[in-house]
Amino acid sequence: MKVSSKYILREGEKMTKSRLEAFTDGVVAIVLTVLVLNIQIPDAPSLASLLSITNTLFAYIVSFIFVAVIWVNHHRMMQMTEKINYRVIWANIFWLFWLTLCPAVTSWVGRNPNHFWPEFSYVVVFTMWSFSYGILSKQLIKANSPTSHVATILKRDQRSKLSMLINLAVLAGVFIFPPIGIFGRFLVSGIWVVSYRKADEYYQKVSGQKNHGRS
Repeated sequence: MKVSSKYILREGEKMTKSRLEAFTDGVVAIVLTVLVLNIQIPDAPSLASLLSITNTLFAYIVSFIFVAVIWVNHHRMMQMTEKINYRVIWANIFWLFWLTLCPAVTSWVGRNPNHFWPEFSYVVVFTMWSFSYGILSKQLIKANSPTSHVATILKRDQRSKLSMLINLAVLAGVFIFPPIGIFGRFLVSGIWVVSYRKADEYYQKVSGQKNHGRS
């Protein structure tokens, strides 16, 4: 029996966002677990042994903070979303693909902090992750009404564009000074943390106006 594409689209929309969120949360949890498992604690019980893995710990902290910050923003974005479709689902999977590479490049750059290829790979993976997050945002805007919460807020949110500009600048900087790659990640994380409060305040304002209109 042949199923029309129109019916498939409806079924895609019926795949609730809560299921997509649950899948995403599971992947994020696994990635964070793998991140910490990649830290090889020295056998010798001494401060010198701990200091020997300083670079690895630093890379872990930077990556953990960025993953946590973006996950919080992803949660808020999905919280505002009223419906999803197959384009949103695949955009989310594309975003998760780059997320799953995070532990590998974090471990590599932690063991080789001053070398070009580890730093370059680290920046490329996180740059593509930011890029795919922007794609996900655009697909959510298209999937929802132009006047919906998620469309209204995401159209005003310029963090993805700003992050991409910084990522590209850091990528170029790696050719001159490789360690800038991991330090640049701190800057991008800071943008999402600082501006998140303003985005949250605007969300509460819009949400309040909508609820007031219904009363």
